[in-house]
Amino acid sequence: RDWPNMADNGEKASFSMIDGHYKVTNNWYRSLYVEGDSIEMKGSSVGDTPVKFKFGDFGEADPKICETTGQSFYNMQLSYIVHEKEFKELGVITKDGVKIVAKNLMGIGEFEWMTEEEAAAWEDDGDPIEAPPSPYKIQPANQGKLLWLTGPPGLGKSTCAQLLARNHGYVYYEGDCFGGIKNPYIPVDVQDPSLAQVNQRPLKGEGVEKRKESNQKMTKEFGGFLKGDYDKEVFEEFYGLMCEDIQNERLRIGGDWAIACAILSRDWRDFIRSKLGPDLLFVVLDMEVEEQMERIRMRHQGDETVIQMMKEFSDLCEIAREDEENVFGVKLTQDMSREDVTRKVLDLLQ
Repeated sequence: RDWPNMADNGEKASFSMIDGHYKVTNNWYRSLYVEGDSIEMKGSSVGDTPVKFKFGDFGEADPKICETTGQSFYNMQLSYIVHEKEFKELGVITKDGVKIVAKNLMGIGEFEWMTEEEAAAWEDDGDPIEAPPSPYKIQPANQGKLLWLTGPPGLGKSTCAQLLARNHGYVYYEGDCFGGIKNPYIPVDVQDPSLAQVNQRPLKGEGVEKRKESNQKMTKEFGGFLKGDYDKEVFEEFYGLMCEDIQNERLRIGGDWAIACAILSRDWRDFIRSKLGPDLLFVVLDMEVEEQMERIRMRHQGDETVIQMMKEFSDLCEIAREDEENVFGVKLTQDMSREDVTRKVLDLLQ
């Protein structure tokens, strides 16, 4: 692949994306569609979103991108608006515009131009929404414990659920995949289950469009939610659909379940309990803000836009209250390992 070097002979040549579809991997959206100066993000939980492309010198590249491309400097930028915030992805594009490697909030992603036939196959690829494949034993007659791990971003909700699945026989259901309309059964052996959701296969079939519409409405309300002024019915519809999916999947698969998903307030915990029943056990993880932000900074490679959004999100999280039935708080410290957290959670289930 002919990766251009911005420093080559002082060249000022400009490279651009070419018309057509780009397959996107290891990112939170699945493709880009380019037509002239118009670029649109597709296959994301927020719906089709305009994207801007710039070519130029954007500074020293991430070491992983240097290793992949052989280039030391970013030569392009993608930018877009989500949740009323601008996000930027810096990367390197080939001279022919066919391939890009770029840093995003989930890690390092790749873009590769596709033919129309390849784009159609990529769009049609997916798992059945009515029964997503999973590695778990199908035992519908055994309806076991139902645990929901919640709390602010970066505290290890997904990691704890994954360890419960890997070492204690639980079914791990990743709640963030519901909004992303992806298979919620993240492999129990991946290194970072929270970030691994970007590589989960999309869901296909009857019910996908309804879920998309609900998620997009909630996305539009998210800015108002952060300010305390939002349409409650939009969130009730979304969480109601999630609970319906969890109920159906539990009946299909059976066993003990661990759900990982941030539920910010007591009101929403109460709403979810009204849907899933009184036996639902919430474990609310908590941590000092400074330590939590340091974890997020490390996970998202210091992306200040993401860190600020997560901070706003975290500020709204309500800790467990003593008068809440079947809701327990677990205070984390920096010296606790993920196994320590899992043991604390298991102790609560005794």
